[in-house]
Amino acid sequence: MRILFFISILFAASNCFTQNNVAEYKKVESLYNEARISAQAGDRTKAMLFLNQILKIDPQFYMAWFGLADIYHEAKDLRQEKEALKEGLKTGSDNFPNGYKFLAELLYNEGSYTDALKSIEQYNTLKKILTSGETRLLESCRFAVKSIASPVLFHPENAGDSINSNGDEYWPGLNGEANLLVFTRLIKEGQNEHKLAYPQEDFYVSRKDSTGWHKAVPFGSPVNTPENEGAQCISADGRLLFFTGCGRPDGLGSCDIYMSVRQKGAWSEPVNLGGPVNTAAWESQPSVSTDGKWLYFASNRAGGKGKMDIWRAEKIAVSPEGFPVYGKVSNVEAVNTPGNELSPFIHADGKTLFFASDYWPGMGGKDLFRFRLDSTQTTPPQNLGFPLNTSADEEGLFVEVSGERGWYNADRKDNKGRDIYWFLMPQELKPDPVSWVKGKVFNTKTRQLISSDIVLNDLVKDKLIVHQYPFENEGEFLFCLPSGHNYGLNISKEGYLFHSENFNLLETYNLQKPMTLAIGLDPIETGKTTILKNIFFDTDSFNIKPESKVQLLEMVDFMRKNPSLVMEIGGHTDTQGSENYNLTLSGKRAGSVVKHLVENGIPAPRLKSKGYGFSVPLTENSTEEGRAKNRRTEFKILESKTRDK
Repeated sequence: MRILFFISILFAASNCFTQNNVAEYKKVESLYNEARISAQAGDRTKAMLFLNQILKIDPQFYMAWFGLADIYHEAKDLRQEKEALKEGLKTGSDNFPNGYKFLAELLYNEGSYTDALKSIEQYNTLKKILTSGETRLLESCRFAVKSIASPVLFHPENAGDSINSNGDEYWPGLNGEANLLVFTRLIKEGQNEHKLAYPQEDFYVSRKDSTGWHKAVPFGSPVNTPENEGAQCISADGRLLFFTGCGRPDGLGSCDIYMSVRQKGAWSEPVNLGGPVNTAAWESQPSVSTDGKWLYFASNRAGGKGKMDIWRAEKIAVSPEGFPVYGKVSNVEAVNTPGNELSPFIHADGKTLFFASDYWPGMGGKDLFRFRLDSTQTTPPQNLGFPLNTSADEEGLFVEVSGERGWYNADRKDNKGRDIYWFLMPQELKPDPVSWVKGKVFNTKTRQLISSDIVLNDLVKDKLIVHQYPFENEGEFLFCLPSGHNYGLNISKEGYLFHSENFNLLETYNLQKPMTLAIGLDPIETGKTTILKNIFFDTDSFNIKPESKVQLLEMVDFMRKNPSLVMEIGGHTDTQGSENYNLTLSGKRAGSVVKHLVENGIPAPRLKSKGYGFSVPLTENSTEEGRAKNRRTEFKILESKTRDK
């Protein structure tokens, strides 16, 4: 019971019986004590009988109303509790301020925010000093009223019959291209519409093409099992699946995080991630960053700030089977509270974390929030606002790589059960722009896909973004490219000439269209050439820019691994300027590259330099795009046999 029946009848009587006779006072005192004793003994029916007898004697006896409210609260009869509180506050408002707080809680939880705010503000006026929980309620009421007055643009669309069924669908997750959707379906009926004794959670997958989303089909074994699987995420390249499994023989706790990898078109037997990600506690709801470096998840493990906290684990290695290995686990302290923080989703920009919380000020239940991980300020997480958030529970948000659309599940009462919905992200809630590049790597002679070393770097910051080893890919890759970076991509394979690409997204909001590449690697043979797309020079200069460092190191590494090769560095320009000027400039640029390679240990006899000016264009020089392609440095094999010493 709450505190109501521990308040002395003498306190109540001093305020309620100024006009009543002594006999009535004695009668009410006796009935109230009987009600208190019955309530404390757990006999709610008898307690209510005594309280109603009091109200027949004196309807103004507010403590009887509050007593009834307490009993209705225990019985979870919220409607009756609210009415009893209102009656008690009509006559005893100033004598029992807690009545305003209890009423505010009820009104807030049912979504009557304006009335809830009035009630909690009246409580604040009477109490002056609020506890942290009471302050939170006041802030949430104020936030809710303001949010309803200024709603976000939110128009959810049902994902359709190809995805949703008469059962429950939830926890949507997409790949980087947003053409593959994995979700959880709660199956309540077996064959012939026979009701299952225990509902079954399985993964389903739907694919999208030019005709729309195809009919969802079971994810299949070995991922789907007779046990329940749920709360999953799929990597941007569609190669890794992380999910939650509970009560399994190889589990470390009540629920653990598992992983499966797609190889040669089939999914592997799921494996438990083990420690330190999984513990004897509850771990669930994984979300992997698009570069694979971080795995976010929810857990109630020791050392957190609240009931459920958001944590993240750092990738430290890759197993020979192609499974990422996660090591150090840390608490995402900036978003966690004494309450529950759940369903983390890290967007492809690597900076924006979406999650659910029942503690930060919001609309009630679990609300959805966003937080900038790169923020140097102590700004609290941002509530996504109304009507995306309501008085019900919202969680399990997924935002596409583009940042244009969000996905979530809801029971909107106009459908059967929970369905999956998508919506256009309001501008003020979008993460940073992100593009992606998808590619296939093949042998130019056989046209067969080949596994290779695929390395993506931030050229300006001289920072490795991703290194995929040959056992991690089968000749295909997909990388997300957050804006604000100049990316260098290098693809290499023993016995082949390497290939490089450049994606310059330094302008913060310059969102390039997604790119699809077909990259042919030439076997090492005399006469083969590759363009060094990550060698940069100052304008009208042969000074090599610092962001060329990664490409230069790749060239040094290639020359060391292939000691029999003799290479030509060729410089090329566009047609701006005279022929002699461009011929001289291109030659000096090629010479600068040779000089750098020699300084890094490559014998000078193995290197030649030549300036071609604008004599060998790749395309027309009539556009800036064409001129940019013609301004290039090339790496050509002059000799591929062992040289005479």
